[in-house]
Amino acid sequence: MSTVTFDKKIVSWKLHKEKQESFAQTSAPKRLEKLPCSINQVKVKGESWTILVSVYQDKPYEVFGGLSKFIEIPKKYKTGVIVKNGKKDGITTYNLICGEDEDLVIKDIVNVFENTTHGAFTRLMSLALRHGTPINFLVDQLQKDQHSDITSFSRVVARVLKTYIKDGTKTSASCPECKSTDFIFEAGCNRCLSCGHSKCL
Repeated sequence: MSTVTFDKKIVSWKLHKEKQESFAQTSAPKRLEKLPCSINQVKVKGESWTILVSVYQDKPYEVFGGLSKFIEIPKKYKTGVIVKNGKKDGITTYNLICGEDEDLVIKDIVNVFENTTHGAFTRLMSLALRHGTPINFLVDQLQKDQHSDITSFSRVVARVLKTYIKDGTKTSASCPECKSTDFIFEAGCNRCLSCGHSKCL
């Protein structure tokens, strides 16, 4: 069995020779007790999903969601408020309130969804959003999952989050037709500024 060896001095010298950009790490702003949220109910191939996106200073701040097997929200509710509660078994709980007169209250929304894996997934997305990751970068990464189809949770969340991307925002993708990197988001689609190719998300 062969082993790989390297000279630490040479590697260190080469790293210093390269121009290194500053690598800023940011702290998340403290969450308010109540945050407004959008309520997104998506149905794909017979499966119903509910995705909640709370907003802080007009930017997506956190994501909750999963299959809608155990949660029923009337279609008339498009927005709500997510209230941060005390901890239960060491984990912070959140309630969803719908309607001006608190017509509908769903307690401990994280546990309402069938969230065997989706809970950890939404926590990681929320972490990225709170620490300032641009929403278009997050959507790009969610769509790069080659092992999932359009009905996967990552694709469903990407479809919801892309609605927060401003038209004209540059994507990290390149055009499949002409290979140009002049690819932008426009009305929920990727459009190439060089050849006009468009692909909806």
